[in-house]
Amino acid sequence: MRPELEVRDEGAVRVLTLKRSPGNTLGRGTLDDLRDEIGRAARDARVRALVLASGLEGYFSSGLDIEEVMAQPQARRGEIFEALLGVYRDLLEAPKPVVGALSGTTVLGGWVVAMGCDWRVLAADSGKIALSEVRLGLTPTPALVARLSLLSSDPRVVKDMVLRGKTLRAEAALAVGLVDEILPEIEVAPRALALAKRLAKSPPTAFAALKRGLNAPCLEEALWRASREEFRALIAGAEAREGMEAMRAKRRPRWEDA
Repeated sequence: MRPELEVRDEGAVRVLTLKRSPGNTLGRGTLDDLRDEIGRAARDARVRALVLASGLEGYFSSGLDIEEVMAQPQARRGEIFEALLGVYRDLLEAPKPVVGALSGTTVLGGWVVAMGCDWRVLAADSGKIALSEVRLGLTPTPALVARLSLLSSDPRVVKDMVLRGKTLRAEAALAVGLVDEILPEIEVAPRALALAKRLAKSPPTAFAALKRGLNAPCLEEALWRASREEFRALIAGAEAREGMEAMRAKRRPRWEDA
């Protein structure tokens, strides 16, 4: 396993800590390691809850590693997104409680991972969330929009996040139910661990059944098939190339040229 993912046990809680500078960008290797560790924890009867955390100040994750995506041949650029969807789905299907310790910026692919968690604790000072793939000429896909809609109490916020690429600060995310608590950044990880330790005492079979029921609308196979097809089509297009090039160059995209 790569050093950018730290694994430790705190009693019955397994803590997975991202430690990939800068900004905990998600490369294929990190995503594969996450999938391995989530699966291992799900199968281990000694592990009763999971925490996903960050070892970098001010960040949970800034999303997929765009440099790595752009380095791939055009035909393979969607593979890393499918690996991200795999992590997200594994979290939804994990039979145990999963708590996200979101200690700062949690955007794009980072927010996708966070949406896979059952509870989310966000830094009040440095925390922000976004599902703004539209700014890259891409889509968060129907599967992720469905999850965002399920979590949010305000459909207007969902519309602004996915159609306009709006970023929400911590208080706004809390107000519409997208996160469960906001705390000073230094308190996020300890609070997430304390919550996970309490949840680890849940009756495991009953908890797993209830979680399956809650997440079932986001796991329909037709939804996943449509999501994969939609993303593959868009990432192969000119708008995605322009959006990612603009992000890499830190400039505004020129959609009229795409």
